[in-house]
Amino acid sequence: MSGRVGSPPGRVLCVAAAALASAAGGGAAQERPPPRVAVATVAALTAQATDASGVRSEVIGSIDVFADVALGSVVLHAYVEAGTTPFSGGVFGAVPEANAVGGTALDADGTGRVQVSELRLAVPLSPRATAHVGLMDVTGFLDVSRIANDENVYFLGAPFVNNPTIAFPDYVLGGALETAIPGREDTRMALVLTSSAGLADNPGASYSDLIDVTAPGKGVFLGGRIRWASPRGHVSAGAWLDASDNPRLGGASGAEAGHGAFLVGGIDRGSHSVSARLGVADEAVAPVHRFVGMTYLWASGDDAVGLALGRSSPSSRLADAPATAHGEVFLRRHFLGETFATLSVQRIHDAGLFGGSATSPARLWVAGLRLTVPL
Repeated sequence: MSGRVGSPPGRVLCVAAAALASAAGGGAAQERPPPRVAVATVAALTAQATDASGVRSEVIGSIDVFADVALGSVVLHAYVEAGTTPFSGGVFGAVPEANAVGGTALDADGTGRVQVSELRLAVPLSPRATAHVGLMDVTGFLDVSRIANDENVYFLGAPFVNNPTIAFPDYVLGGALETAIPGREDTRMALVLTSSAGLADNPGASYSDLIDVTAPGKGVFLGGRIRWASPRGHVSAGAWLDASDNPRLGGASGAEAGHGAFLVGGIDRGSHSVSARLGVADEAVAPVHRFVGMTYLWASGDDAVGLALGRSSPSSRLADAPATAHGEVFLRRHFLGETFATLSVQRIHDAGLFGGSATSPARLWVAGLRLTVPL
């Protein structure tokens, strides 16, 4: 897989994809059966600095462990991650949209920890359909781009990892169904039904809060998408509903459900890949009302150059909030066996729509260096 444009390089792979495809019966016949237990571990160290006054340079470390265990035709998928504590006044806290690596494994006090982020079963229902049940990451079932979904090897900017208009819950309890359309093996459908509040969405960031899916204010998250894919490109379209009590924006009283729609498309031509994302969400409760983004990747073996541009437009209920323009360019080089070094530069105009504290200056640069090492 490492030779395909848009695939994570080298061993920096989540082993789930191959194992789940095998469990679903969707892959070609293999010369030998896959291993009963497959494990992949990736460590990353990310350093960032900005020209914004009062924002500290920062180094964030993380370790991801993926495991798939074959239980007959069923596959148990586990994902354990560990993250360091973000610096007080650092880049992640001030400009969270600049660092999709930080803050994924924190306790209620904002301290880094080791956590089980996914623990789910993949159950084949037929040669073309698989059900997933348990603790899961919903983004991997809905908002998928070949060149912009993995912050360990591609873009660091959060809007280039996942569409910011979609109110994804964090790692959450629920289920998903993936199936090929009858007569169209190149077209697949996915449906997800989960709680609206994931692990980090609860005030205590605890598993007891995660399990309490009937707590006041909670609801369900429902999403679906249809995806057509070929070796030369892909297109997917979908919609989502967050049926929890979302506070209305602009000082309006009460709460209501949120909803939106999204589109992802990509083209692959030799060493070049281009991907686009579009999204729109309900202005009444969604701070980011519209998003449009474009990413480009040139790959030569495991080395790559990436370029991304995006614009996030706020809800009209936020009268004083400007749109945020975001750009990123990175250079990734492979060295010392399976180690990857990525230099990145981001330019953000009117930071603040995604929270944080870096509003002066509103336009800032963010430079970064990321080292990624499979273990």
